[in-house]
Amino acid sequence: MKKLTKTLALALVASMFSLATVNAAEPTKPSENKAFEVGMYRIVNTMNMKVLVEKTAGTVIEIRLKNNRNETVYTETTNKKATSVNKKFNLEGLEDGKYTFEISNGKETIVKEFELSTTKPKPADYRSIALK
Repeated sequence: MKKLTKTLALALVASMFSLATVNAAEPTKPSENKAFEVGMYRIVNTMNMKVLVEKTAGTVIEIRLKNNRNETVYTETTNKKATSVNKKFNLEGLEDGKYTFEISNGKETIVKEFELSTTKPKPADYRSIALK
């Protein structure tokens, strides 16, 4: 019975958090027309998001995370010499709502949106036996 209770409790806690699926596109080498390419995906069963950027050397890229009120939550500027950036974002401390990653080199901007939402656990259906 204790094992069943622990299992149910873990299942309820695990189901409390969900993150909207984001299309995962593996970044490709930047084409002649684009200075950089962006891919983004959620790490399964976590509140972590991976952002991958492929860029040409000599280009500075700014990664900015904004909330639904257009307030900047996080910003980072990449190394000018790097040709790729692989960044993991822990979203656990953020409130529910819509968020946007803006990746820009000053001329071009790629925007990726996602939504965080917390779902309440559903009560389990139990059967009971009453002795008379």
